[in-house]
Order: sequence, then structure tokens, then C-alpha cells
Amino acid sequence: PARGGEANKTRPAVIVSNDRANATASRLGRGVITVVPVTSNIGTIYPFQVFLPAPDSGLTVDSKAQAEQVRSIAAQRLIRHMGQLSPQQLSELDDTLRLHLAL
Repeated sequence: PARGGEANKTRPAVIVSNDRANATASRLGRGVITVVPVTSNIGTIYPFQVFLPAPDSGLTVDSKAQAEQVRSIAAQRLIRHMGQLSPQQLSELDDTLRLHLAL
């Protein structure tokens, strides 16, 4: 169950775990995939979040990726592919993850 400010509903997410781990989890039908949740609540975009304009990202509305909510989920929880981020957006998300995780 979600607590406090945790995301607590089905929502889009950006897969950030490596391709090899993702392929293994998909092939075996088990394991975890690391994701960054996405929200359409874009009133404020913090330094650890990335703006994702629609439809460039495959989303229907402007949204943001929330690096502060990064988590691993069961591979079976993935529902469908919605789109793909540009190399620039992925680079921005990498930077926000490094910032949030102090890497």
C-alpha cells in the first residue's frame, strides 16, 4: 500500500533499468524492472523531475517523470508500451536520477 506522497495508482512510467535485465525479466515472466513514474500534474516541475511534452513522448497530455519516485516493480505489472523518450529526454532523466540519488 502507498503511504505519504508515494504514487498509488496505475500510471505511465519510464523504464530505466538496463535492457539486459528487462529482457531477462520479460523472458522469464518474473523479476523486477526499475521505473520512474509519470504524472500529468505539472503545476511545478522540480529539479529532480523531467517535463515530457505530449505527444512527443507518446502520452496524450503534457506530463513529468518523477525521479524522486523511482522504484522496482514486478515485470508482470507492465500493461502496454505507450511511447519512447528522445535521447535528450533520456539524458535529462539520467541527470535527474543522479541528482536525486546523489550519484
